[in-house]
Amino acid sequence: MQKVETKSSPVGHVPATFAGLAIVAISDGNRKLGLYRVKQAGARTLVLGQGAISFPVGTHLDIEDFKYLNSNPASFHQRATVVENSRDGIRLVW
Repeated sequence: MQKVETKSSPVGHVPATFAGLAIVAISDGNRKLGLYRVKQAGARTLVLGQGAISFPVGTHLDIEDFKYLNSNPASFHQRATVVENSRDGIRLVW
């Protein structure tokens, strides 16, 4: 199993994959759904802040880095599933 390094950032402890990614772009196939703030990240999980759209548990979403916020963001694209949607945030797993 690959070891994930973490570092402190404004959104909490974030794996190196998410370093510099305070915001991710969410889409459902070809349809862009919006930008969401990363609250927490783990090796196979991501917690996003609530946004304009609330996704039901079981929804499949595409998560991508938002390249326009940072000049050198991590290259990231992942298909994820919503496993929890509460006032604490939207929890995704892959």
